[in-house]
Amino acid sequence: MRRMVWETSFYKFRVPKDDNGESEDLTEIILDVTGSAPPFTDVKDTMSGIFDKLLAEEGKQLTDFLDFGAAKLRNTLYFLKKGKKVCAVEFEKLSQTSADAKAILGECQKSSNFQNLLFPNPFIGRSDEFDMVLLINVLPVMPVFAERLLVLQILYQKVRDKKYILWYAQKEGTSYRKIREDGQNHLGDGVWMGTNKRYKTFYKYHEVEDIDEMMSLSGFDFIKKYSAPGNDVRLYQKTDHNIFSGVVDSNEIYQALENGSEIEEPTLTKPKRVKKEKDTKEIVPNPSKLSIENLYRKALNLTDTGDKAAEKYHRIASHIVYRVFRGQLGNMEIKQEMDRGRKVIDTVYSNIAEKGFFANLSTTFKIKCPYVIMEAKNYSDDVENNEFDQLAGRLKNDVGQFGILACRQIKDAQAALERCQGYLNDNNKHIIYLTDADLISLLELYQDGDFKGINGFMDLKLRPLVFRAKA
Repeated sequence: MRRMVWETSFYKFRVPKDDNGESEDLTEIILDVTGSAPPFTDVKDTMSGIFDKLLAEEGKQLTDFLDFGAAKLRNTLYFLKKGKKVCAVEFEKLSQTSADAKAILGECQKSSNFQNLLFPNPFIGRSDEFDMVLLINVLPVMPVFAERLLVLQILYQKVRDKKYILWYAQKEGTSYRKIREDGQNHLGDGVWMGTNKRYKTFYKYHEVEDIDEMMSLSGFDFIKKYSAPGNDVRLYQKTDHNIFSGVVDSNEIYQALENGSEIEEPTLTKPKRVKKEKDTKEIVPNPSKLSIENLYRKALNLTDTGDKAAEKYHRIASHIVYRVFRGQLGNMEIKQEMDRGRKVIDTVYSNIAEKGFFANLSTTFKIKCPYVIMEAKNYSDDVENNEFDQLAGRLKNDVGQFGILACRQIKDAQAALERCQGYLNDNNKHIIYLTDADLISLLELYQDGDFKGINGFMDLKLRPLVFRAKA
């Protein structure tokens, strides 16, 4: 029988005392994610202003709302009063233990437009669809990164075609930032909170680039942002390109966390320290197997060659390059029109590098590249002249003279290199290719934080062009 995560709102971890792994001590941290529900019960002015603007712009097209992670249902009640149908989804525990949640639940139940579904079931098993999902301060309080992606995969099935998810999350703020910067309460990719509580809570601030990446991988494109001081508010629309479909597996997540059941309930507010022994193993929120880099690798390996999966491969390869070179490449645009729409480039990146490989292209090698062009070919055989010619045709003086051809494999490396060298000899156009193996190598270097190694890897791709060497 397939096991499912989220059987409870509690998470039990046993993590190293320090990040360098030298200590033999482990720290047991027990979280209750329902403890992150806000203390207030009304919709504040900033949030209500955003909601009103959203309804003014899109309201006529939006009938069915899903308040995912509804907490005390304050947002549910707000939209019910606006005449919308609203389904609230939350762990049963919250409505049983919070007087505020019980009171607002009673108000919501007076409306025939209200539906209450418990998380994870029956919500996950239902086939209901919605025009708008409210994702308000939900994913940042989830300690397991892969579960955040799993939530988005579930929501992809719940959102109607071309409809929306509203991401609304508070920014890091001074108190969270100080804890993180001081190296205190480190847990997974965030920090645990609640020094004076037996059950802790979790917080992870997602940079805008991280939000956009998670959403895009899960089939949602960024549409617009809303200004809300102290918060990131971004609207996303469902697309046909859910490139992480089948990649995030609930059973794998369950297996990574299941040994937490052996951890005893906390009796003190101070986390318990234990010795690392044979029967006392680490239980961490983000095991390597579930890292974003390994999930990218899995997505790549699961993608078949051929026309049917061409767009999926193109998008996966584009995202891998964008992640590995974050800070050097910006403003990724997939399907960029060129020459008044007569041509469409697979992917364009702005070269924003101040250091590293893409900065060196301009400063050291004097290669004009305000934009970096990438074409992706999902062939089982080697790419040939036509594919290289297509990319070379995209490189122009006002666009740039550096391009990347992403492809699944190259069997005849010498022939591919000679093609690349030919464009350099004739037109001073610099083209390199990146195979699946290359992309995976770059992901591994990125996961290790080896940015010097990444730049060195790319330099070795460029060097045979500059020296007209053999493969």
